Amino acid sequence: MRKYNGEEIDPTMKSGSITLIFSLLAVPMMTLAVDIPAGGFAGTWKCNLAKSKFAGPTPQSEVFTINPDSRFSITVISADGKTSTWSYKPQAGLAVPVEGRGPNVTVILRKVNAHRTEQTWNIDGRPAKSFTILSKDGKTQTFHIDGTGKDNKPFVEDVVYEKQ
Repeated sequence: MRKYNGEEIDPTMKSGSITLIFSLLAVPMMTLAVDIPAGGFAGTWKCNLAKSKFAGPTPQSEVFTINPDSRFSITVISADGKTSTWSYKPQAGLAVPVEGRGPNVTVILRKVNAHRTEQTWNIDGRPAKSFTILSKDGKTQTFHIDGTGKDNKPFVEDVVYEKQ
């Protein structure tokens, strides 16, 4: 045992306290590290079908919402009239599941700046890369994706969304 101001101090207690202090300080830092604020991307957006180019049949409608915390949810009415909804909550540097797209679909989102995000997708083992550009006036988003389809053929889509 060591003494400090005449009192005996257990050295393991001192190192445990230091570890606890650093652990408590690290928790807020970890929380900040995974937070991706949506900024100007937040809002409800509707696909402009006339300005968009799809790899397959053009859907009847696509509308999505990005919450201020970047939670993303989209509703699509396909060309044949079927409605599907999917969503995800991005976390910086982490592959997160895309709910509603099947058990093997994940995305990693990286916010490059206030007007650009980049996404890395894993779609049932097939990689895809995409990016989204927010116009300077904040009224339009353009989403571009390159990937490989279920048929193992490459695809490209450019989808234009307008703020509602």
